[in-house]
Amino acid sequence: MKSQFEAYLSIVSLVDEEFRRNLKQYGERIHCGRGCTDCCHHLFQITEPEAAYVSRAVKALPEAKRINLRARAGRYLKDREQLLKTKAVPDAWGSLPPPGSRLACPALEDGACTIYDHRPLICHKFGMPIFNPRKPDRIFACELNFQPGEELEVPELVQIQTEIHNQWEHVQAGYNTRGGRRDPHPITVARAILEDFEDYLPDSHKP
Repeated sequence: MKSQFEAYLSIVSLVDEEFRRNLKQYGERIHCGRGCTDCCHHLFQITEPEAAYVSRAVKALPEAKRINLRARAGRYLKDREQLLKTKAVPDAWGSLPPPGSRLACPALEDGACTIYDHRPLICHKFGMPIFNPRKPDRIFACELNFQPGEELEVPELVQIQTEIHNQWEHVQAGYNTRGGRRDPHPITVARAILEDFEDYLPDSHKP
């Protein structure tokens, strides 16, 4: 049986493969790279397996970098709390400020991600057209790469990303079945930096 990290990384691999497919299809129109940090200012929530993988990366950083990263994460949480209060949005799973609300991710430093190889799933997806089968009426796409309302070739994209979504839900269900701990509060990258979410994993060991 795969460990929780192995199961999670199998989904990451599928997402990265889909990104490469889109990069090949759309070529230079997807110009994501170091220094482009628009997606790093979106507010989003992550799951316990993603958070555990971030926590693992943070613990492996040199002490000075870890201290600086955790200081930024602490400031981020305070700023996020204030932003939610200003927008009158409850701090709950699935609740985020209106589109356009922005806050720099604490992992962002000098135009680059300090935990890039351990970044959450959504960070692997940003830049390419994204289909969410729970919101089948639209395709989400970075406006730096694609114009709003632009026609996109979607049949293959819908099929592939629906399958990835289903497999990710299967991994999540396996996490529950094996006794993985669920947090009652929304999880952010900042929390994953400051807390040890590896302790949430159902695996008897941490690979």
